[in-house]
Amino acid sequence: MDIRSFPIKTGKDEAENIARGKGGLLWNTVFSGMNLTQIKRHFIEFKLITFEATYRPSLIARLFSRKTETKKQTITMLANGSTGSVSWVDSMPDIVTIKDVDDLDVQLSDREDDDLCKRGKKIATQVIHRHVGGVPELELIKIESVFRPYWIAFYGDVVEGNKVRYKPIAADGCGSFRSR
Repeated sequence: MDIRSFPIKTGKDEAENIARGKGGLLWNTVFSGMNLTQIKRHFIEFKLITFEATYRPSLIARLFSRKTETKKQTITMLANGSTGSVSWVDSMPDIVTIKDVDDLDVQLSDREDDDLCKRGKKIATQVIHRHVGGVPELELIKIESVFRPYWIAFYGDVVEGNKVRYKPIAADGCGSFRSR
């Protein structure tokens, strides 16, 4: 299977070093006595949702500063097809085509595109309202499917029927960050 993916920037050896380091006190308590047994490459389907936002200054801004022009902006959101979470994309990484990926290493989206678009519109509306004021009009331009690579570190024996402890490590070097 050929897929469009973000490039893999973290190698397997680097992911193994991160996985062996485990984490803080809580992480070490949960994973005490469990050794790293396997590291596997895995791709999760994300959706790149592009909107065109049209917004006008708020009523107060129009009255006092005489700003009346309508502004348009293109916004890209990244929606996780597995969890349904949506985030704002500041800078877009390159997208590459990876050939001959095993079907077992790919996790397709469980969420409907309509649900992801609705969540994306909600986040975009909140961010624009917070920074510009007023309520923007959002128009869907396109939805693209792209995969995000991860290294999955498994701890303990992977046996069917038993609880598996694992840690996903982003292989594309990208992250989700909160701004305050």
